[in-house]
Amino acid sequence: MQRHALLRAALTDRGLLALGCGYLLVSAWLLFGTTPEPGRTTVFWAVQFPGDLLFFVSALYLTRHFRGDRRPHRFWRLFTLAAAAFMTADLLRTVEGLLGLETTEPGPVQLTCFAIGQTAIVVALAGFPMLIGAGAARHRFLLDAAIVFAGAGAIVWFLVTDPRAASASSSGVVSGLVIGAGVMLVGFLSVKLVLSGHSPVARPAAVTMITAGIVQVAQTAVLPIYAVPLSDGASLAVQLLPTVLIAAGPRMEVLRVRLDPTSRPGLRRRPYSLLPYAVVGIVQLLLFTALLVDPELNLRFHGMLVAMALTTALVVVRQLLSVSENARLIDELDRSLLEQRAQKEWFSSLVAHSSDLTLVLDEQNVITYASPAAERVLGLRPEQLVGVRLRDQMHVDDLERLGQGWATLQETPGKEWTVQVRLKTAERGWRWLETVNTNLLDVPSIRGIVSNCRDVTEARELQDQLRYQAEHDVLTQLANRRLFTERLAGAGDRVALLAIDLDGFKPINDTHGHHVGDAVLIAVAERIRRCVRPTDTAARLGGDEFAVLMPGATLDAAQRLAARIRGVLADPIAIGSLLLTIGASIGAAAGSAADPEALLRRADAEMYAVKRNSDATRSRMPATDGV
Repeated sequence: MQRHALLRAALTDRGLLALGCGYLLVSAWLLFGTTPEPGRTTVFWAVQFPGDLLFFVSALYLTRHFRGDRRPHRFWRLFTLAAAAFMTADLLRTVEGLLGLETTEPGPVQLTCFAIGQTAIVVALAGFPMLIGAGAARHRFLLDAAIVFAGAGAIVWFLVTDPRAASASSSGVVSGLVIGAGVMLVGFLSVKLVLSGHSPVARPAAVTMITAGIVQVAQTAVLPIYAVPLSDGASLAVQLLPTVLIAAGPRMEVLRVRLDPTSRPGLRRRPYSLLPYAVVGIVQLLLFTALLVDPELNLRFHGMLVAMALTTALVVVRQLLSVSENARLIDELDRSLLEQRAQKEWFSSLVAHSSDLTLVLDEQNVITYASPAAERVLGLRPEQLVGVRLRDQMHVDDLERLGQGWATLQETPGKEWTVQVRLKTAERGWRWLETVNTNLLDVPSIRGIVSNCRDVTEARELQDQLRYQAEHDVLTQLANRRLFTERLAGAGDRVALLAIDLDGFKPINDTHGHHVGDAVLIAVAERIRRCVRPTDTAARLGGDEFAVLMPGATLDAAQRLAARIRGVLADPIAIGSLLLTIGASIGAAAGSAADPEALLRRADAEMYAVKRNSDATRSRMPATDGV
């Protein structure tokens, strides 16, 4: 999910807006209001209840959302318990104030509720599994955790050994330190989950809740030690801030879940962490502060000095581990680069000596790479093809035939498409290439369509020749019965048909021999071919039987074509020194090709009717010889 989408959702969420605006208004009232005690403190506890309620409702929503995922479900169920405990404690303090029993010290019931809530949070965080890896990654994590723990201990030591702590009331200091230590533990466990890269909440919610723990530590431990009065409006406003933050965290997680219900939060780990260095900086700052406040080298200073030495030593060890790991990674990288260079040379050698042509095309079908085989296959140097659109190299007849398939290939990542295409050569000729095209436009290292091309010109020509021989009459080169029947079956609803039978052919064949008969058939086929349209199919069905298929033609058009064919066949045919005359009986039929056999029978019937009704004298007239 995009971080900007979550930010927009948070800025427009009514719950978060009400929480933020309410905190600003209440803080302003606490700072500048004139309400006397204990009324101010009573209102302070009362306004925390809506924040706790928002925390409870959000945690309950997430508990139900992750019902099918055991670990997040358990995590948010414990957070729901914590919210209920905080809500109960704040409600009891409010009731005490309304009854006139308000005090500045929390009672045993309130302390128990706070302890239950913090314990539930600690258990939820501690019980969630960590993914800290193995080897060097595990060592780095343990060192980071140790540095954070040492820093937390240094902060507690700095506060406890402050000379002013002795002037604070013992109960206030003890309760503050107990609550502060508990919340510090919550913050430590939260940081532990962040460092491990495995968290039940996304980073925005995690950071918000960790900040709540930090603020809680400050206001529960620092304020009592430094004797800041609880009735002070500024201190009450600071004490109210953790409630706002701890309620905002789960609410932000609810917004994330609503934006993308199927996602899991898993925090992405950085390859490095600034947290250990920040802890060392804080410890050093506290050491200098202790020295400035009390120049004497007392117990407080010595403790901070030990803490600084410990955290610095841990950071140095971590750095040495990182340097060792980096050296190992550099060695592996060098080996990997050598292997890649060797693989690149091996691949380049294969490509350079391959008989197949490899092309890479971008989204506009412009060639961005051509292998050295381009010179052997097309007679063109690779650099002559780079920057050229593939369609400019293709045969015009292939552009329309392959257009739809190519568009589908471009729209489908990973799709593979095999097709044969003609590409132009340097001599302006054409070579048939069988291309295996793979869409790798979504692969960052390629971002193109890879075409592996094999020259199949000879095989294609042989295939075309065999197909032509299988579909055409060897003598006349007209379509044979097989091709004629296939085209008739696919002619559609409107088609016309001519059935042609030569008159007087048998006497010619018997008198002059088969070679003269074959020459007559060839001449007849050529005259029929000149009469038909480019879309028509003229065929020799066998012997002296011919036919013409006329897609989309009417019966009138077929009869006009029959008359034209009779006319051209009436002219004598010169075969060597012979001048031969031949006639033809032609039957026409038109209709749907749904039943091609029926249509062909109708045309035959018409042809035989014409043959029976032809002029008896002409039908008996022998063929004449001429010089």
